[in-house]
Amino acid sequence: MDKLKNIFNSKSYRWILWIVAELLLLALVFALGIRVGIHKAGYSYQWGANYERNFTRSFGRPGGPGMMGGGMMGFFRDQGGDLRNAHGLAGVVVSIAGNTLVVKDDSNKENTVTVDDKTIIKAGRNDIKLGDLKTSERIVVIGKPDSSGVIVAELIRAFDTNVTN
Repeated sequence: MDKLKNIFNSKSYRWILWIVAELLLLALVFALGIRVGIHKAGYSYQWGANYERNFTRSFGRPGGPGMMGGGMMGFFRDQGGDLRNAHGLAGVVVSIAGNTLVVKDDSNKENTVTVDDKTIIKAGRNDIKLGDLKTSERIVVIGKPDSSGVIVAELIRAFDTNVTN
């Protein structure tokens, strides 16, 4: 019994106990890091898988996610098409006249965009009106061209020009 008591009171036993405790703590921190990484990867995957819900008109509307009416597939059936195949445009607003915008893209080509009562215009998470847009403001337009090549906007997203990357 004294021999066992001496082992537990020895300096080398305490060192071994501290090393084992530190290894367990290190393993716990590593496991938590892996768990956080998996959570972040899952979030990124889900964001990409829900792109239409994040950026199109079905969110929070009848037929949209979480509502009666068939979710995204019901929305696309009602609208007659999938917005992934829609035409897009990114650039700077050159002029606004009535319900028509002229947008200069990154290749300095001016494009005409029309807005109707179904067009959603957003700045961040907020819905805005066409009159809230300003010249020199960066926007992204998702829509479809009509027979004359003018893009009929379904979604316009405005970006704050004061933010620098």
